[in-house]
Amino acid sequence: MLVKYDLDAKGTGHVFKRNELIELKSSGFQKIEISDLDILGRVLVLDNIIQLSELDSSRYHESFAHIPVSNIKNPKKVLIMGGGDGILAHELLKYPDIEIDLVDIDEEVCELSKKHLSKLGSLSMNDPRVRVHNMDALEFCNNSMKSGVVYDCIFADITDPHPESPSKSLLGDEALGVYSAILHDDGLFISQTDNIQIAPEHREQVGNSLSKVFNNVGNFGIVALTLSSMFSFVWGSKNNSISLRPITVETSWLNDRRYRFCLEFDEVT
Repeated sequence: MLVKYDLDAKGTGHVFKRNELIELKSSGFQKIEISDLDILGRVLVLDNIIQLSELDSSRYHESFAHIPVSNIKNPKKVLIMGGGDGILAHELLKYPDIEIDLVDIDEEVCELSKKHLSKLGSLSMNDPRVRVHNMDALEFCNNSMKSGVVYDCIFADITDPHPESPSKSLLGDEALGVYSAILHDDGLFISQTDNIQIAPEHREQVGNSLSKVFNNVGNFGIVALTLSSMFSFVWGSKNNSISLRPITVETSWLNDRRYRFCLEFDEVT
């Protein structure tokens, strides 16, 4: 069966053969699908947008996790907003001293991921170094600010902030100011910023907003079939920046050559 999945809210999409529908249900926040597709393998789909695939999981999550963390000296505490599939947490747990707060508003995503995406790393959410909070991420960050909690890295592994998305409030100016307050001076904030050919405005808008809060702002990217080619990440920091650093943990996709390509992403797009 051929199925069209969305890439934006304008009708742009891509079509894959669905071999098996594993789960399809609506939570209180979004429609959740887990399927096995031809080429991509097992996928997680939210509101008809593919979030991750078995094919490209390593290139997405390894780049997202290890490029920033390799630029942090002695990382201890990180925050993941979204990331309810648990795979980014799986990558970050490769650093023995890291503890993780994972905040995803949709408990159903977390539970279905643990059930159906365990081979990709979703069981990381059962690790004692991972504290899962099913609540609004901005509320959690405001509470952290009041408590004086600070992080070495904050990852926005959130759905694209379209008008109906549960993540729509998480990249506004007020929210970014809160993230800055709970981030170490040498810490890094990193957000996925969508496909730059289909929705270039997302990366531009987030970059401009980060520039109001952080002294240093930049981006890196990957190429992935799941995400329909060029896909970007934007970072911000008060005093730090991202450059090519040694990878000190085991990876299956990311190596020095690919790391360099990710950083040179702007020059080849």
